[in-house]
Amino acid sequence: MKNNFTILLLTIFSLTVYGQKQGNNWYFGNHAGLDFNSNPPIPLLNGQTDFPLPNQWNEGSSSISDSVGSLLFYTNGREIWNKMQQVMPNGNNLLGHSSSTASSIIVPQPNSHQYFYVFTTDAFENNFQNGLRYSIVDMCLDNNNGDVLSNAKNILLTGTVAEKLICIKHSNDTDYWIVTHKFNSDAFYSFRLTSLGVIDTVISHTGTTDPQGWGGQMIASPNGQKIAYAIPNAQSFGKTLLLDFNSTTGIVSNEQILSTGGREFGVSFSPDNSKLYFSTIGFGQIFQYDLNAGNLAAIIASKTFIISNGPDSWRHHQVGPDGKIYISRINKTYLSMIEFPNNLCPACNYIDSAIYLGGQYTSFGLPNFIAGFNYSNTTVKCNTIGIQQLDNLEQAINIYPNPFTGSFHVKVNSNEKSQITLYDIFLRKIFWQTFTNSTTINAEQFSNGIYIYEILRKDGKISKGRLIKQ
Repeated sequence: MKNNFTILLLTIFSLTVYGQKQGNNWYFGNHAGLDFNSNPPIPLLNGQTDFPLPNQWNEGSSSISDSVGSLLFYTNGREIWNKMQQVMPNGNNLLGHSSSTASSIIVPQPNSHQYFYVFTTDAFENNFQNGLRYSIVDMCLDNNNGDVLSNAKNILLTGTVAEKLICIKHSNDTDYWIVTHKFNSDAFYSFRLTSLGVIDTVISHTGTTDPQGWGGQMIASPNGQKIAYAIPNAQSFGKTLLLDFNSTTGIVSNEQILSTGGREFGVSFSPDNSKLYFSTIGFGQIFQYDLNAGNLAAIIASKTFIISNGPDSWRHHQVGPDGKIYISRINKTYLSMIEFPNNLCPACNYIDSAIYLGGQYTSFGLPNFIAGFNYSNTTVKCNTIGIQQLDNLEQAINIYPNPFTGSFHVKVNSNEKSQITLYDIFLRKIFWQTFTNSTTINAEQFSNGIYIYEILRKDGKISKGRLIKQ
């Protein structure tokens, strides 16, 4: 009875997580898309992602819908399109790259019904030089269609990261971990996103260096406890890895090498976290591992061949909101599917031409979502004062630099006393200081993120605006 009850709880958890609708609208490939508000999903033909010159492909994308499955916006790491299929105001020239395997991921700010972080990574084609960055979308601007905050765009978190980017819910069920991997390094970087912005950076060293950085998925299990990592190169450094993730501390550990074949590119976990799927490029094969088989040797021995199509390459995997695994195939008008991924092969049931895309074409990638679709509530509410509405900065006041790192300077064109007050984005007072004419404020103790300043002068005039710490 106890075992049956445990299975029932796990089943309910899986249905609850995948029952959320924030991942119900997908945009990818050459104007391709899927609407998972229907079962089976139906093609979306209005998407703006395309095959950019000169490479004629795109890889990473991410989209976000609200809690009832209505599209909010999506991105390819370079542009952000709103629900009207228009580039958002200030939503172009992001420093991600459409050829990055994981160009972007969209994450709602914890405890907010208004702000969304868009994390981006650069690509091999640009020598990874733009690193991992974020921009913030305020959904209460532009008639509730969204706008990228001008002072919260392309904020650098760390440089030269590989084309790897995932998001895992924190164990407190409120915050998020944004996880990437340093290029040509053995270091994983985990950034904690809270209601106050990105506040923690956790660095883990695992042993295997990725000197390539491009290609191959990094993916998290739905329960956030495992990470799979593919380095798709036939040379000696090509590997497929399985690692542990601690959603309380952000630490990546216990690296296990599943293979050294080096041609595995696409990766996915089953919704119940018990199976791991890899697909290869060049050889065009798909395999299943049984993660419940036992120790590492037993897991490796459980590797089961599913199908081979020769040079026809499978690329990205993504679990859908319906619990099926979808697989992109370059320049196809359909997606392949593993219909019952919780089952051992062959009962997992691979279907080659599973979902027709209405004549639109796939490329390398599929959208990137939070592990297990474990999103906070994303009902947009705009009945509070937005940051943009507070901007009435006068020429008589100068605050610089903005964004800032360790400190910033305030100068007021007055020899009378003034007071500066800082608020977080929920308008909670966190700092105040009086000064005459100018002052330098040491903000080392502040977390990275957005702040609202208010300057009160002796003549009673008030100026307000935004500050960004990065």
